[in-house]
Formats: sequence, structure tokens, C-alpha cells
Amino acid sequence: MTILISPIGVTTGHVKNWLREVSVNAEKLWLIHSKKSEKHDFPNIVKDLVSDIKKSNTQIEIGLKVIDDALSIEPTYDAIVDIIKSEEEKNEEMAYKDSNIERLTRKDFLLNITGGTNVMGAATMIAATFMGTSAQYVLEPQPGDKKKKYVMDLPVKPIGTAKMNEAHKKVLSIIANNKYVIENTPVGIDPTPIEGRITRRELFEKMNWDKNKKNSTMDGITSKLEEDGMIKSIGYVEQYVLPNGKKLDADTKLNVSEKPPFVMYKEIYRGGSRQSKAPWPLEIEKNSRSTTFEITTLGKFTARNSMMF
Repeated sequence: MTILISPIGVTTGHVKNWLREVSVNAEKLWLIHSKKSEKHDFPNIVKDLVSDIKKSNTQIEIGLKVIDDALSIEPTYDAIVDIIKSEEEKNEEMAYKDSNIERLTRKDFLLNITGGTNVMGAATMIAATFMGTSAQYVLEPQPGDKKKKYVMDLPVKPIGTAKMNEAHKKVLSIIANNKYVIENTPVGIDPTPIEGRITRRELFEKMNWDKNKKNSTMDGITSKLEEDGMIKSIGYVEQYVLPNGKKLDADTKLNVSEKPPFVMYKEIYRGGSRQSKAPWPLEIEKNSRSTTFEITTLGKFTARNSMMF
């Protein structure tokens, strides 16, 4: 039993060439494609492809999966994972009812990295690696060549998460899902957060460890994740500073009654103090007494894999 999965774009010839060589044992073919755009009617392209396939492969079942963005890794990756997960669940349910039904393994899923955008091809290869499936590339026939085989098997070395304990998985998941903003950003600012980044202090808080948990435990986990290429440490945290060089107090409000907006702060001088205005934006200082962690691409997909399974 083989389940085929192939992203497609404007051209679809590679799918037909692929099926000529591998469809003998294929039970189902999944096609992943984009929605209709200003330039291309992908649903209609798929419709024509399905019609052509059915002419010579009448027995194969065809499933369609639509994605929103062919220029980002996640939509294609998530579509493939969803397909694999749903097919495994359906197979498990059928095998439970009928012991004669063969159970699927990950090597029963065959991914075609040839079609669609370059990003879709990359996402498909990443999915094959993380999910432990088989993967193939289809060469384009050239005029005058005498090749009889155009399908290339690709070496896929699965990346699993079994060696990560629960604490490592939890830390990785927290970093992956965190949205970082500078901690002393004034009230009234709507900052654009950086996804997949967190300060060490925030990470400690979100781990919800008891007071007896040592810093060395956190250091051991983050060092291991960094060594494995899952995260990278940034040797500072950012903070807004006032014209006098002092750190802006947390929960300071931004006053937008004037242009440019400003924050008020207490300025100390010999003999007293006074309220002063500091126009926005303030300078950003890198405080090296603490650190920030940022997820890597490998870490991001490892975290997604851990959460899904």
C-alpha cells in the first residue's frame, strides 16, 4: 500500500510522469495546491490534471488539499502532516475492525518534491525528513534522451523528537510560541512582536518551576537545545532608555497629545527634581546582564512535530 503526496503549481507534467513509474501499488494520490490567484486558476489546473490522471489510472483515489500561501514553508508542511495524520488515523480505525488490513508505516507515504514553488518543494522535503517518509524527485524528459526512468529516490534521514525529554520539549514549545516585545515598551504603543523569541526571565516564569529549581537546570536545557541547533542565544535583552541614560520605568504611558508623542519622567538634579518630556521614539539599549533565546527553523519544526504527535 502506498499513499502519494505531491504539491503542484502551474505545470503538472511531473505528476503524470511520476505516476507512470510509481502508481502500481499506489492506493491514493493527494494533490496540494493554492487557491485561485490573479495570474493562475489553480483549482482549474487541478481539475484538468485529475481528469487526465483518471483516464489512465481509473482505480486510484485522489484527494485535494488547498493551501493559502505557496511562498511560506508552514502551509505546505502543515498540509502534508495533516494528510499523513488523517490517513494513519483512518487506517488504524479500519485495521482495528479488520485484522486483515495492513497497517500503514511512514515509508508507505511517498512525497514528490518536484512541483509547485521552490518553497513548496523545500517544505515537502522538510516534511519527509521530520515525518520519516520516502521522497522522490521527477526529472524532466529531455529531447533525444533514452532514459527509461525519470524518478529519483532521495535520501531521507528522519529527524525524531524521541531523544528529547519532556522538559526540553516544553522549553522548546514555549520559545516557539512566544511573542517577544521589549519589556518596558510604553503603554499605548502597539508593537509588532517577534515570534519565537523570549527573554530568560520570561522563560523561567512560563516554565512555572518551583523556587528550588536551580538556574543550572535551565542552563543545561537551553545549552543542549542550542547545541542541537534548535535555538540560539542572544547575549542581551533590549530596553528603552531615557535621555539621562536611565531605563524607562515599566508601565510608563505614551502621551500622544503632541507631535512627536512623548513620555514623562522624573529628572533628578542638585537641589530637587522636575518632570521632563522625552520625545518618542527613545533609544534602545542592549543590556548584556541578561539574555534572550530565539527559535531556529529546525527548532520551529521540531516543536511543531512534538505538539502534533
